Amino acid sequence: MRAGEIANIGMGGFSIRSIGLGVAGLFAAALAAIPPVAAQPQQATVRVQLLWHHQAQFAGLYVADAKGFYAREGIAVQFLEGGPGINPLEFLVSGKADVAVSWLPTATAARERGWPVVNVAQIFQHSGMAVVCRRAAGVRSPDDIPGKRIGVWNVGDELNLRYWLRTIGAPPDRDRVEIIEQRPDGRDLIDGSTDCATAMMYNEYWSILDAGFSPVDLMLVRLSDEGLGFLEDGLYAPAAALDDPAKRDALTRFLRATAAGWTYAAKNVDETHAIAMAAAPHLNAAHQRRMLETVLRLVGDGGRFGLLDLDRFRHSIDIIAGTEGGPNAARNADSRAWTHRVWYEAGLGVSGWHTIAQSTRHRLLSSVSERWFYALALIGTATFALAGFMRARQRRYDLWGAFILTMLPAAGGGILRDLLVGGDRHPPFIFKDPAYIFVILSVLAFGVIVTSFVSRSFVDSKEFDRTLTIFDTIGLATFTVVGAQVALIAELHWIWVPFCAALTCAGGGMLLDIVTGREPRTFLGEPYEEIAIGGGLILYAGLQIADNYEHTDGIVFLSMTAAMVFVVVTRTLVVMHGWRTFRLGHRRERPARPAKRRRST
Repeated sequence: MRAGEIANIGMGGFSIRSIGLGVAGLFAAALAAIPPVAAQPQQATVRVQLLWHHQAQFAGLYVADAKGFYAREGIAVQFLEGGPGINPLEFLVSGKADVAVSWLPTATAARERGWPVVNVAQIFQHSGMAVVCRRAAGVRSPDDIPGKRIGVWNVGDELNLRYWLRTIGAPPDRDRVEIIEQRPDGRDLIDGSTDCATAMMYNEYWSILDAGFSPVDLMLVRLSDEGLGFLEDGLYAPAAALDDPAKRDALTRFLRATAAGWTYAAKNVDETHAIAMAAAPHLNAAHQRRMLETVLRLVGDGGRFGLLDLDRFRHSIDIIAGTEGGPNAARNADSRAWTHRVWYEAGLGVSGWHTIAQSTRHRLLSSVSERWFYALALIGTATFALAGFMRARQRRYDLWGAFILTMLPAAGGGILRDLLVGGDRHPPFIFKDPAYIFVILSVLAFGVIVTSFVSRSFVDSKEFDRTLTIFDTIGLATFTVVGAQVALIAELHWIWVPFCAALTCAGGGMLLDIVTGREPRTFLGEPYEEIAIGGGLILYAGLQIADNYEHTDGIVFLSMTAAMVFVVVTRTLVVMHGWRTFRLGHRRERPARPAKRRRST
C-alpha cells in the first residue's frame, strides 16, 4: 500500500487521522481545564548598610537571613559592610542602600544637613556606651577626670562624653580635659596614648580586657547607669520610601523578619553565635560570643522589638541639644524624624479602636505631667480634702479622725485605682509624690485655724457652698483626665478607661460616706460618676483621632480640653437645674385627678 492509502484506512467509519485530531483536541481541552499557576510576586531586594564590619553586633540580621525569615517574607537581603570613614546614612540618601543601621546623633546631624532620614525601628533599647579610664593614669573616680586625655571616635560618642563631663563639673576644654580622636578597638587606651576612652560594652571593653587589663585596673562608667546614654543602633530609611507603597511594603516585611531573627537569636544563643561567626570567620570566637551576649541585653526582652521609645528619644535629643546642636537640633530631629507606622504594619504592636498608639500615649503622659495640669490636680486634691474636713467638723471629730476624713475624698479614689491597676501604679501615687500628702495636711491645718475664727453661719452660707462647688468641679474635671490616662498608660482594655476616671473622681467620696455611715449621695440620682464616665469617653474618642496624626501634638491637648470642658459644663448644669438620673424602682407620682361629680337625676 501507498502512504495515502494507509492514511485512509477506516475504523468503524473513523480514519486514523480523525482519531489523532480528536485525541489532540481532548488533550488541549484538558490543559485548558487546569487552573493557571498564580504569578509569583517579584522578590524584593533590600540593601542594608551596616554600621561597622561584620560582627555579632548585627547577629539578629544574620539569623533572619540564615533561617529563611527574609525569604519567607518574599525579600532578599544584601548586607553592605561598614567600617571607619563610612557614614551609613550617606549611602542611604545617595540611593546605594535601602536601610541603614545608625546612631541617633548621626541621624540628627544628617537631618541638620537636610538629609530626609527617618527612624523606622530601634534595635538597641539601651545604650552600650561607657567611659573607661586607666587607674594607673591616676583616674580612680570621675573627680580625677580634669586634666586627662580622653579618646573618642567622633561618630556621636563625643556628644555623650561632653554632656557627661558637664554633669561632673569638668567642661571639655584644653585647660581641664583634652578630647582627641582615637583608633578602633581601644588601642590608644591600651598603649597609654590616652588616659580614658569611650568604649562600647559589647566590643572595646572586651578588647581592653583581652589586652591584659583586669576590671580592677580600670575605672568604668556606664553612661546608661548615669541616665545619659543616647539611642544607638536604629534602623533608618529614606522619607521618600515611606510614601512609596511598594518600598513601604518591603520595609514592613523586612522589619517583621528582622524581629523574628532577633527573637530567635535570644532563644538560641549557641546557634546564633555560629551564624555570626560564619558571617565573620576571621574574628575571635570568644570575643564574638561575649559581644553577642552583651548585645542581646541591649536589645532587651520586653517583647516589643524595634519600638522607638519616645521618652528615650527625647532624652537623647536633650543630650544632643545640650552640647553642640542647641535647641534647633532638637526641633529638627523631632520633626518627622521617626515613625511607628512601619512597626505597627509589621504586626509588632497591637493597633485599632480598642487601644491607642504609642505616640499618643507618650503625648498624653507628657501633657498630664505639665506644670499647669499638675497645679489643677493639686487644686482638686485640696478641694476634695476640704469637703472631707467639713464632714469631720460637722461630726466634731478629733485631729486624727479629721485627718482620715480629709484624706479619704482627696486621695482615696486614686489609691483604690492604683491598687486595682497594679504594675507601675504600685505603690500608689500618694506614696511616690509627697506633694499630695502635704496638700492634705495643709488643708487640715488651714481648716482647723479658719473654722476657729469664722462663724458657723459663714461656713453654712450659700457663698461658701458655691465656692466649694466651683473647686469641686475643677477637681472632678482634672481627676477625670488623670484616671483615664492611668488606664491608658497601663494599657488596660478601653472599657476600663471611663471606669478608672469615675473611680478616681468618686472612689474617695464613697469611702468617706462608708466611714461616716451615710449612703453615697451620688447613688441617689445626682449625676457625678456618670459625668466622669462621659468625660473619659470623650477623651478616648479624641485620642483615637490623634492616633492618625502621630506627629501632631495639639490633638491630644484638645482632647483633654474637650473632656474637661464637658465635665465642667455638665456638672454646672446639674447643680444649677438639679438634674437627676434614673433610679431603680423610682417613678414620679402623678397628681391625682379630681373625682367626677355624678349628675343628680
